[in-house]
Amino acid sequence: MTLTIAIVLLVLVLLVLIIFFILKREVIDINNKCKVYFTRKAQEYTDQIGRNEENNQESSNVEKENIVKDNEIENNGASVIYLEKKANYEIDDLLQMMKEIDEKFNLDNEKLIRIFIRDFFQLDEEQVDKYNALKQMKEYIDDIGIYQIITCNDDKYLEKITKDLRLIDEDAFSEYISIQGSFQVEEFYNYLNYEIGRCDPTIYVYVGEKGLNYNNLNEHIETIYSKDVYKGLKIVYLNKLYDFSLS
Repeated sequence: MTLTIAIVLLVLVLLVLIIFFILKREVIDINNKCKVYFTRKAQEYTDQIGRNEENNQESSNVEKENIVKDNEIENNGASVIYLEKKANYEIDDLLQMMKEIDEKFNLDNEKLIRIFIRDFFQLDEEQVDKYNALKQMKEYIDDIGIYQIITCNDDKYLEKITKDLRLIDEDAFSEYISIQGSFQVEEFYNYLNYEIGRCDPTIYVYVGEKGLNYNNLNEHIETIYSKDVYKGLKIVYLNKLYDFSLS
């Protein structure tokens, strides 16, 4: 019975992964096509502007003088002011292109986040405890200062620092020593940053609009505005990037 349950769970996990990678492939494909389309249309738009400038080059001086032309014409003692309009460039193609991008890349961000939470988010208490301990170790080093530790020649003080770090999390410190062989504060600090990212229970959601906020979907979500996101969103969770965006 246990074996059957395990097989069913394994199949479900595989199905979720397959669906995720299919969706990811579709997003990448749409992203690439839209970028090519956008570049081509933008180039056509630029070329059109160039042609318009060439056609209007001969009369450019006259247009500059006549943008606001004051011709006072005596008409029953009234002055009549004539205003000439500036030349306008056609932007219909560009607007149409943007509309087509919006239509083709129309993901439901909220639904996507809910699916992600359902299939990928797991709150492991042991992992959260490790995350808090690693952050405490990092804060301990920040309070002293990396430079102060590097330049310190007092062996007893350095020994106290390593002892305090061990007291915060013996397992993490021992794991680092087993990898590096000895304590180097800069390397240890980098190690802490990496491990903190791997244990961080926060789901970071990067969006391209300042007004968007999905923090209400889960207490562990943090919505961040990113100018690099044009459409869709990016999710960073446990140091892994899940990209569902046009950048």
